[in-house]
Amino acid sequence: MADAFTSEIAKSLLGKLGSFSVQEFCLAWGLEADVARLEKRLSAITAVLSDAEQKQSKNDRIRFWLNDLREVLYDAEDVLDEIECETLRRQVVKTTGSTSRK
Repeated sequence: MADAFTSEIAKSLLGKLGSFSVQEFCLAWGLEADVARLEKRLSAITAVLSDAEQKQSKNDRIRFWLNDLREVLYDAEDVLDEIECETLRRQVVKTTGSTSRK
């Protein structure tokens, strides 16, 4: 079960990169090229992960690499979550004028 976990995180990140909130944020800050580069790298990582996850039981270096990669992917997911939250917060402020209750 934990074997395919890293590739699932990478797939989740690819989905989050395509979300409307993240795309809107990237357009506003001029990050389109960075996001495109990140999507390309994540696609390449996802392609390699399947093979690496199968081989990790026989190779400690692969297992350590996957653990390191999993931590990086978690960090990237946290950043995307923050971007999404900030974009949604700004939409609420734009619509209602505030995020506080009246």
